[in-house]
Amino acid sequence: VDVARSQNSSNNQSSVSVAKVIRTKDKTKIVSIDIVNIINIPNIMNFTAQACKIKEIQKLYNAKAVIIDGNGLGAGLIDEVLKESFSPITKESLGCWDTMNDDNIPEIQGSPKIVYNLKAQSVQSKVVTTFIDMVDSGKLRLLEKRQNNEFTDKENDDFYNKVAPFIQTDCLFEEIANLKLKHLGNGGVTLEKVVKKMDKDRVSATIYVLWYINEYCRDIYNNSDYDFDFSDDY
Repeated sequence: VDVARSQNSSNNQSSVSVAKVIRTKDKTKIVSIDIVNIINIPNIMNFTAQACKIKEIQKLYNAKAVIIDGNGLGAGLIDEVLKESFSPITKESLGCWDTMNDDNIPEIQGSPKIVYNLKAQSVQSKVVTTFIDMVDSGKLRLLEKRQNNEFTDKENDDFYNKVAPFIQTDCLFEEIANLKLKHLGNGGVTLEKVVKKMDKDRVSATIYVLWYINEYCRDIYNNSDYDFDFSDDY
C-alpha cells in the first residue's frame, strides 16, 4: 500500500498492489510474481475508511501480508489498521491487525501479525534495484493489454473484478514510462518523475511489495524472521 501524500482530491490517491507469488512445486524457489490487481483508494477517504477498504481487499485475496508505507501520512493508516474495523455496509467485523516488524500495539492483543510497516526512505535504493532486477529477470508478470472491445458482456457486468484490473495495469505502464532512474551522491538510486503532475502511486505500491517478497519470502525454508503458512498458493 502506497499512502497518498496529498489532501488534494484531484491529485494522487492511495494505491494497493496485489501480488501473487508462484513457486516451484517444492516451494523452494519463486518462478514469478504476478500483479493480479491494482486498486486505487481516493485520498478524500479518511484513514478509518481506507483501513476498512484495505482489510476488505486482504480478505478478498487471502493475502498473507500487507506492506504499508508508514512514512509521513502513512503512520495514520498504520494506526487505523491496528484497530478493529467494521464494514460500512454489513457492519461485520473486518478484524484487527498487528505489525510484524515494530513495537506498535494493536487495539486487540493477540491480533494476527499481518502488517509490515515499511519505512521506504530507509531502503529506497534496494527497493528500486529489486524492481529493476525483477523486470530484467522476467519474474515480474503483469496482465496483458486488452482492448475495450475484447471484454465480453459478462466481464463488463463484473467491471470491478474483470475489467478494472486491466485498466489499472495500463495506468501502471503509463506511470512507469514517466519515471527515470536518478543516481544519488551517496551511490544510491531513486526514481524521479519526468512530468511532475503525473502520479506514481501504482508504481510505488508495486515496488514495495516486490521488495518485501524478495527480502523476506524468497527462500521460505531458510527465512526465520517471519513464520508464514504456505500450505496454499501465495
